[in-house]
Amino acid sequence: MAPPRENQVKLTVSVPPSLHVLLRSWAQCEGRELTSVVLQCVELSVRQLKSNGSIPAGAIRNYEVACEERLAAGSTTP
Repeated sequence: MAPPRENQVKLTVSVPPSLHVLLRSWAQCEGRELTSVVLQCVELSVRQLKSNGSIPAGAIRNYEVACEERLAAGSTTP
């Protein structure tokens, strides 16, 4: 049996009008929802920031602990 899907957290962000135009145009050009484009930007940016060491080590440790807990909750023994 698959583990239950993790709930998503909703965030609200404010962006300058010009950035909104860019993101909205990107979404329209690709036939995607604006939220999908914004999520892609956030995911790619966080990965980059993590890889270049810009995210504090404590935050990375908390993230890794949370990932380990999700893995442990999803593992089953035969």
